[in-house]
Amino acid sequence: MSEWSAIDTGSASSLFAYRQTQAFRLLELPDFGGGDLNAAQRRNALLNAVNFHKPLAALSMFLGVVALEDYLRDLGARMAGHAFLLQHFPSLSQLRATPKTRLPIHTFKQLETEPIASFEPERINALLKTAIGIAPIPQAEFPRLRDLALVRHTVAHHAAVVRQVDLPRFQYYIVRANQVINPPVDFVHETLRYVYGIGRAVDEQIRRRVFSVVLPTLASEWADSPPSELLSLFEFFGYFGFLESTTGPAGYAEPGTLEHKLMQAESSRIKRQLINRCIAELKLSIKARAGNEDSNA
Repeated sequence: MSEWSAIDTGSASSLFAYRQTQAFRLLELPDFGGGDLNAAQRRNALLNAVNFHKPLAALSMFLGVVALEDYLRDLGARMAGHAFLLQHFPSLSQLRATPKTRLPIHTFKQLETEPIASFEPERINALLKTAIGIAPIPQAEFPRLRDLALVRHTVAHHAAVVRQVDLPRFQYYIVRANQVINPPVDFVHETLRYVYGIGRAVDEQIRRRVFSVVLPTLASEWADSPPSELLSLFEFFGYFGFLESTTGPAGYAEPGTLEHKLMQAESSRIKRQLINRCIAELKLSIKARAGNEDSNA
């Protein structure tokens, strides 16, 4: 990661003042409207200015890592609350959050204990291994993911300034003590794509595992007449990420109007299309799995 300047972290008051300055200046972007710059040059100048507008780049990474943490936490909680999934994977119940009794004076303490409270790849794999029988995060990715969790913590609690005590904890990135985490834009974009890819890969592996267990328990005509339980799984997994474009009106319409009826009909059409695409995807995966089994026989 690149740095711009060292920060005096030995004084609590100086670090506090620095963080307040960060908060104020984060909303003060430079003005490139004047001068003889053309549109492309102004945009390029603004992109380069991000690197001098700390901790904007680090904050962008923070948002991406927190999104992954929250996604995995919410995914586990939603699976633990899905009655049909629990029938096939009873151990999913361990992913439920446990409520805590708090006194009114404990304003900021957590109101529940969450199994996936922070991004710890080993723990997430162990929980999912017990719950559904897979460990979806490759061990080779552990060092980078641990470092990103540490970056998130550093941005949230230490003004994006790397502490001396944290240096030995970094295993993937090269950092320096008392330096601001301030990576270039291209680095941030690549990192965010990586984080998103990890989340999508976990989702896909969980989905494949779920349907490999559920489909054999359904009647043979599940593809022609999908049961409500199967449809609930399509919805749970966001219709496998498929998208359909509308050809009719969109937005809000008063109930009972012609426009509202057209929107309802279009919504039903789109849902049918998404269901058909999910069924086709499952058929392809079954065919591919059968082909792999034949080749390994």
